[in-house]
Amino acid sequence: MKATVEVRRGSDTSLGYVQYGNGPIRVLVMHDWLGDHSSYDALIPWLDDRAFTYVFVDLRGYGLSIELAGEFTIEEMAADCLMLADQLGWTRFHVIGHSMTGMITQRMAADAPSRIASAIAVCPVSAAGNRLSPDARAFFDSTIEDDDALRRLFKFVTGGLSDTWADRKVRQSRDTVAFTCRSRYLDMLTTANFVDDVRGLQTPYLVIVGDKDPGLDSEAMKRTFLAWHLNAELHVISNCGHYPMQECPPYFATVVEGFLKRDVV
Repeated sequence: MKATVEVRRGSDTSLGYVQYGNGPIRVLVMHDWLGDHSSYDALIPWLDDRAFTYVFVDLRGYGLSIELAGEFTIEEMAADCLMLADQLGWTRFHVIGHSMTGMITQRMAADAPSRIASAIAVCPVSAAGNRLSPDARAFFDSTIEDDDALRRLFKFVTGGLSDTWADRKVRQSRDTVAFTCRSRYLDMLTTANFVDDVRGLQTPYLVIVGDKDPGLDSEAMKRTFLAWHLNAELHVISNCGHYPMQECPPYFATVVEGFLKRDVV
């Protein structure tokens, strides 16, 4: 029998999250800039609930934590997630970050290296941030309110998936991301730079990208994550864009769990 999904809403002192599984390998999973924990819903049926305990966290301003105000900084996100691990009783655990939160896996590994057993960065923005040209920044700014611009962004980063796909992603994003935090997190991820803090970290890293993701591709990963982390490896998923957990969930689950099972906590 498959494990049940437990839902915990955020409070003044804790982030909200969804928990799945009751196994000994503990994994904290973070979402991207444009969606909450529900971005992983399609992945859950393919996960090993006996070997793993997954906690899909919602950061401040998202999903189950949508009412939580904050500074919306890298340091705050990392500290919030480490505090949640404390509340869960997790001394040592694995962490997964997608896109924007790829850099949060790095911040956590730098801040608490003894606690992070390994990290998986999925189509990630790195500790160097995602620098944008003035035109690109203007476009990203427009997606905060303009549904058509957001739809075009979703199609672009997935190599042109269908209008139905993009429409659903837009609805999900608007329903689960607080308006007040969108621009603050965008400022954070486009100006970040804490590369010196992560150079030489020994935390085992798996970096996953899709070959149809136009910006965060394998060459970008070789210049960043693989250049800075001593124990990093790259996996490229064919015929996949920026959302492998939604575009190819069974295969994504296989890659992720194959890596995590190599070092049982």
